[in-house]
Amino acid sequence: MLLHPGRTIMKRAGGYGVAVLLVLGTVLIGCGEASTGLTIEEERIVAGVDLNQLFAPPTPQERQQVLDDWAGQDVAARDMQAVAQASFRLGNLPVTMTIWHHTVNGQRHVGAVVVPDTLIEQVPVLVWLHGGEEGVRLETDVWPLADSLNLARFVLVIPAFRGETLAYQGLLFPTEGTPDPWKGDVADALALLNVVVQQVPAADTGRIAVLGIDRGATTALLMAVRDARIRVAIGVAGLTDFFGDFMQQVIEEALLGTVRPVPGLQAFTDRVLVPLREGQLSIAEARLALLRRSPVHFADLLPVGQWHHSQNDPFIPASEAERLKAAGPAWFQVFLYEEAGYELQDLPNALARIRMLLDELEAGAL
Repeated sequence: MLLHPGRTIMKRAGGYGVAVLLVLGTVLIGCGEASTGLTIEEERIVAGVDLNQLFAPPTPQERQQVLDDWAGQDVAARDMQAVAQASFRLGNLPVTMTIWHHTVNGQRHVGAVVVPDTLIEQVPVLVWLHGGEEGVRLETDVWPLADSLNLARFVLVIPAFRGETLAYQGLLFPTEGTPDPWKGDVADALALLNVVVQQVPAADTGRIAVLGIDRGATTALLMAVRDARIRVAIGVAGLTDFFGDFMQQVIEEALLGTVRPVPGLQAFTDRVLVPLREGQLSIAEARLALLRRSPVHFADLLPVGQWHHSQNDPFIPASEAERLKAAGPAWFQVFLYEEAGYELQDLPNALARIRMLLDELEAGAL
């Protein structure tokens, strides 16, 4: 057989996945352990999808295409209406909460906005992005952290994403639309933030932070990449790179019909992976869908921030945090914890670190 260094032609025989390597040039003698210098790519066809093409590193052109798409996306809030209001104490301070309806891309969206009652000047804004897939429950998701993070000093912005409900004292406020994890979540949260900018004079739009848990953590980083008004981004135990080893394995399993209990993954599978498998979505379109949900590939655009992740997280491995740490700018800190768990309260000193960063934001130091 003849070999010409640097030139390989791969031919696949029939539909059986047999690969025939034709090499042209120099004579090959023997078949011992000496290296030929060749790298032969292993075929990865799963459910009719070429995973080598799907997970090839994003190109600069693809990244720019996503940035251009984001820049042209309409996240303006329309038809704003305050539909409910309640006054109570958050921590030790009196606050007033308003439930807002507004439309995003023609669909009704719901969110809560909590404003301190005792104001002598504008206060910073904190967008709280929930985890899981069951919507947001204010009494269990947000209020327990009121004291540890001193939440009553902020205008709190708490969206329920499309297709979900916002729950408060047994009342359910539903949103319209079909769940669109991460991509749609970002649009919904940015639109609610725009409601606050227009309707809440107490909000200091020069001091905006976002804080998210698991699914909301990814959303927080993507929001900060897209909107320069956001000065601080904080995430806890979320996904960072849909092209990484973990998500490659997860997506391969989903294409074969097994969806892991990762928040947002079932809806993402229904929206992206099933159409890809059935030939209704091209590889090129699916790659952009992955990239839109991968903040690692836009890490240079992140503001000051923190990421918190257990090295023994039972759902999302710490490799997601490590990928962010490798790609992130110096001003974005990644903290890994030996303790098992995925709740913010499970990670020692995480709340104290977050509070210190929020203190800096409040003081105007960021």
